[in-house]
Amino acid sequence: MELTRETIAGIVGGVVAVLLQIIVAPAIALAAAVPNFIVVFCVVRAVACPQQAGCVLPFVLGLLFDLMGGGPVGAMAFVLVLVTFLASRAFQALNNDTLFMPAVVLLAAIMLVEVLYGIIVVACGAGVSFGEAFLYRVLPCMLYDCVVGLLFYPIAIRVLVGKPLGQPGTPQLR
Repeated sequence: MELTRETIAGIVGGVVAVLLQIIVAPAIALAAAVPNFIVVFCVVRAVACPQQAGCVLPFVLGLLFDLMGGGPVGAMAFVLVLVTFLASRAFQALNNDTLFMPAVVLLAAIMLVEVLYGIIVVACGAGVSFGEAFLYRVLPCMLYDCVVGLLFYPIAIRVLVGKPLGQPGTPQLR
């Protein structure tokens, strides 16, 4: 593994995401909705720099989330690896240098992570039906994560890629 600026920014961003998940997320919870900074970071990184989006960082961060939370161990790690791979490939195929496509891929990927994780947790015996889990846990967390993801995407473009919005090679408003 070559230590490039993107790799170091990814590792530092992963550590910050874990710290935000531990310290900040419980403090800003709205009812049952808790933001998932680890999911947001992994998906934003997969969309912001799809060429460097590998499977190691999402796996490690997902495993840390599983060990910190109460869900089945390995579920979030599996879902993050799968969805970040799909998001990076979808963004590479659909990128048209506007802000619309990264937002669409980002929102779709975050929604997919939350739904797949909810399905796995319910299938592993959470004690509630999928309808209840979706309505009271998955949907509020999905909306919270989507808002946080849209707020962090411009920051990620600047920090992870190193280019401000508006320069060639970064998304622009059209």
